[in-house]
Amino acid sequence: MEIDFSEFMLLVAGGVALSASFCFIHFASTLNRFNRSLALFAPIVLVCASIYTTMMLSDTGPTSSFRDSIASSIVALVSLFPIFGAMLTIALFRITLLTNRSVGASSQ
Repeated sequence: MEIDFSEFMLLVAGGVALSASFCFIHFASTLNRFNRSLALFAPIVLVCASIYTTMMLSDTGPTSSFRDSIASSIVALVSLFPIFGAMLTIALFRITLLTNRSVGASSQ
């Protein structure tokens, strides 16, 4: 199971666009008249770069390439959820088994 470079670049561009869209949502939800920062400039540049990258690699229009790259990055994240779940389960077992406190100590 080998992934070629163009598919890797599409996944990275989709992940960048997805995280930049989360930044847009954060800035929209915390918008006030005192927030006049240039922090919104970086996500705009990242989204434009990821759209350009996906357009060059997939030879489609900007909206369909943007949609396809974000969809493929979401599918890649969902395929990684079992690994994250296993890591979380192991960490919780370690915390549970390595603590020496009694169970009722936190309820008093």
